Amino acid sequence: MNQRTSQTANLLSGYRPGPGVYDEVCLPDGKSREKYEFLLRSFNHLGSPELRRRKEDSLRILKESGVTYNVYGDDRERVWGLDLFPLLMESKEWEGIERGLAQRSELLNEILKDAYGPKRFLFERKIPHEVLFQSGGFLRACAPVYDSANFRLAFVATDVSRDHQGNHYVIGDRIQAPSGSGYALENRIVLSRIFPSLYRDSQVHRVALYFRALRKTLNSFSPTRDREPLIILLTPGPGNETYFEHAYLAGYLGYTLAQSEDLTVRENKVFLKTVEGLQQVDVIFRRVDDWYMDPLELKGDSLLGVPGILGAVRAGHVVVANPIGSGFLENRAVHAYLATLCKFYLGEDLILPNVPTLWMGEESSRNEVFSNPHKYVLKPAIRSPLDPSVFLSSLSNAEREEWKQRVENRPERYVAQEILTGSTCPIFSGNSEELLVGKSVLRTFTCLSENGYVSMPGGLVRVSPKPDELIITNQRGAISKDLWILASEEKKEFSLLPGHVGRIPLKRKGTGIPSRVADNMFWMGRYAERAENMSRLLRETVHKILEAEETYEKEQFSLLLGVVDQLSGFSSAFFEPNGIDSLDAVREKVFSLVTSPHSSGSIRHDLNFFVGSSKAVRDRISDDTRYLISKLESEYPNNSSYDEVLEYLQKLVNLFASLSGLANESMSREAGYFFLDMGKRLERAQFISRLVLSSMERTTIYNKGIFESLLNVTDIRITYRRRYKYRIEAESVLDILLFDESNPRSLAFQLERLRENTMFVSGGKDGEISEEIQILTDLLARFREEDAKRIFEYADPAGGLKRWLIDILDILKSLSDAVARKYFRYVENQVRLGGPYG
Repeated sequence: MNQRTSQTANLLSGYRPGPGVYDEVCLPDGKSREKYEFLLRSFNHLGSPELRRRKEDSLRILKESGVTYNVYGDDRERVWGLDLFPLLMESKEWEGIERGLAQRSELLNEILKDAYGPKRFLFERKIPHEVLFQSGGFLRACAPVYDSANFRLAFVATDVSRDHQGNHYVIGDRIQAPSGSGYALENRIVLSRIFPSLYRDSQVHRVALYFRALRKTLNSFSPTRDREPLIILLTPGPGNETYFEHAYLAGYLGYTLAQSEDLTVRENKVFLKTVEGLQQVDVIFRRVDDWYMDPLELKGDSLLGVPGILGAVRAGHVVVANPIGSGFLENRAVHAYLATLCKFYLGEDLILPNVPTLWMGEESSRNEVFSNPHKYVLKPAIRSPLDPSVFLSSLSNAEREEWKQRVENRPERYVAQEILTGSTCPIFSGNSEELLVGKSVLRTFTCLSENGYVSMPGGLVRVSPKPDELIITNQRGAISKDLWILASEEKKEFSLLPGHVGRIPLKRKGTGIPSRVADNMFWMGRYAERAENMSRLLRETVHKILEAEETYEKEQFSLLLGVVDQLSGFSSAFFEPNGIDSLDAVREKVFSLVTSPHSSGSIRHDLNFFVGSSKAVRDRISDDTRYLISKLESEYPNNSSYDEVLEYLQKLVNLFASLSGLANESMSREAGYFFLDMGKRLERAQFISRLVLSSMERTTIYNKGIFESLLNVTDIRITYRRRYKYRIEAESVLDILLFDESNPRSLAFQLERLRENTMFVSGGKDGEISEEIQILTDLLARFREEDAKRIFEYADPAGGLKRWLIDILDILKSLSDAVARKYFRYVENQVRLGGPYG
C-alpha cells in the first residue's frame, strides 16, 4: 500500500460506492480523488471519537440557533440535517458550471420577457403554443407588466446532477420562491465553527459576495429615489417548510419580514401596516408562489397574498422579485426546448445542458417514452405534490397502460426526462467508524448584478442516505452538505457588512414595527410571565406538599392548591381542601399542570404559546434569546416525582430570569421592547392581584402561613425579612406586595411601568388622550385610593381589599382590550374572496 493510500484508508476502509455510478470522493479503483486528500487526512487525524463529538456540537449549534425544516403533514419541527463531510470542487471545474449558470439565467430572463411580451418564440415556431397556454404556469394577468424595466429575474436556483461519467446536467429550476440559499449560508457558518482550521487551510471561496450582490440588486429595483427604499421579505408564515430561512435571510439582509396580513394596497401602492401607521413598500422579496400572490386576480381563496398587489405592480409603485408570473419558467415542458431557445435568443449552445427532456404533447415523444420505459421518468410539467414523478420501469404492464391513457388524455401536462444516475458521496453518520454511501444532488444559486448574473461559489447539497434513491428532497428525508469551492490562492475574509462607504445618516429608530409583530411581542411577554408565575407558584406548592409529608399537616398546602386551581383554570376536586384523598393523586395533578400541552393554564401550554409567538418574530430575536427559548422548549421533567418536578421548575425560573435580563440589558428601547414589556407588566399586575384575591377568598386576612408563601412566590422574602425581621403581618406583607414602588414584583411597580410603556408607544402627543391612556389614568386613580394602612381601617378589611382588587382587575382587562384595539387593529382574519379560480 503506497503512502497516499495509507493516509486515507482508515476513513474509507468501509466505504463502498456502487458500480456504474460516479462517486464524488473515490475513483473507480477505490482510491480517493486528489482534491479530497487534505480533507481525508484531516479527518483521519481527528479520529472517529473527535468527529462524533464535533457532530454533536454541530447538532447543538443548529438546535440552539433554531435552524429547522418542516415536513408537511408532520406537526413537529425538525432540526436541520447537516453532514460534517463537505463536498469539494476545484475552481476550474466550478468555472464551467458558473458560466453555464450565468448563461442559463440570461436565457430564462429572455424567455420570461418574451412570454409576457411579443411572444416571438411562438410566431417563429420555436416552441408549441400549448406549452405556453396549456401546460401551466403562464398567468395572463401578468402580461401588462412585461415592459417594466424591473420585470427581470433577480435570482435563480438550479438543481444540478451528474451522469455515470460525472458530467453535469440541469434537472430543474426554481424561480418563484427558491429555497436553500439561507440554509447553504448556515451550513457554511456551522462547518467553519466546527472545523475552523480545516476550513481556513482549505482556502474555500466565500459565499457572502453573493448576498451582497443580491442585496444591491434588490435595492436598485426600488421605484423611488428620494428616500431609502423599504424592502420586505414576504413569507407565508411559520407554517411554511422553510420559514426558518425566511426569517434568517430577512435578518441577514436587513429586510422586514412580513406576512400577507402585514400588507395592504391603497391607491395602487403597497403599504406595511405598523403601529405608527402605514409605510409604503418599494420592493417585495417574495417567498410566496405566483398563484397565491393576489386573491383579487389570481387564486381567489388564497390567504398568503395581498389583494390588489398586481395593480400596484402594473402602476409601477412596487417591484416584486422574482416577478409574479415567472413561475412559467419552472414548467418542465420549457426545458424540452431550451437548447433551441438558447440558439434563438443568445446565438449560443447551452453550456450547461438539460437532462434530455421530452414534452409529451408531441406524439413522437409519447411513442419514444412508452417504447423505452426503462430510460425515462414521467413528471408533471408543473410540480405538484398531488401528481408525483413516476418511474415507468417500476410499473406493471397494466399500470403502465393506465398511465399511458392518462397522458393521452392531457399530454400537454406531462414531460419525460431521461433517468440520471446521479452521484454518490460519503455521509458521516457519527454512529460508526465508517462513512456511509449516500446519493446527492446540488442546488446552485445565481443572482443579477450590475455586471450580469453571478453565482454563489458553493451551494446546497442534498443527500439521501439511500444510495439507490433517484428523487432527493428534504421532504423525503434528505439531509444536507456544504459545497466547498477550492480556491487556487488564499481567499480574503469577507463579510456582508460594507466597508467604508462615506458618511451615512445616523438613526436612533428602525423601520416601524408591523402590527402583527407588536401583537406577538405583546403576547410573548404575557405568556412568558404567565409560565414563570405558575412555575413559582407550583414550586412553593410542592415545597409545602413535601413539608406536609413530614408533618401530616395538609391545611397550608391545600390552601395553595386552591389558589393554583383558581389561577390556572384547572378544575379538580384534588385542589379543594375537602377533596384531597391522597398525596399521590395530588402529585399526578401537579405533574399534569406542569407538562400537559393541551390544558389551558398548564406551564407547558403557556410555554408552547410563548414559543409560537417567538417563532412568528424570530427575525427580531437575538441569538442569545433564541438559545434560551430553545432550552425552554426542550426541557422536560423525566417523571412525576416531586424531586424531578422541583428541579424542572427551578430550571424554568432561572431561564425566565435570564430572558428578562437579556431583554432589559440587550434590547434597544424601541417599540418591540415596549410591547414585550407591556405584556409582561400587564400579566404580572393581573397575577399579583389575583394571587392576593384568591388567597383572601380561601382564608382570613390574618393567616400568616399564606402570607409567607406569597412572599416566596413573588421572590421578595429576603427584602421583607431585612425590613421586618421574622414578623409576618398582613399589613406589611400587603404593603410590599401591592403598594411598594421599589419592589419590581409589586402591583405599584407594574402600574408605573405600564404608564411608561403606554406613553412611549402612544407617542406622548400633547393634547391627545387616547383610550388606553384614559383607562390607565383611571386605573392609577383607583389604585391610589387605597394603601395598606387604609385597608385595615375598614370594619371588614378582607371584604374591602377584595372589592378593590376586583375593580383593579376589571380595569386591567379594559386596558388590555384598549391596547389591542388601537395597536393590533390591523391584525384581522382574512376573508377568502372566492373559490380556487377567483
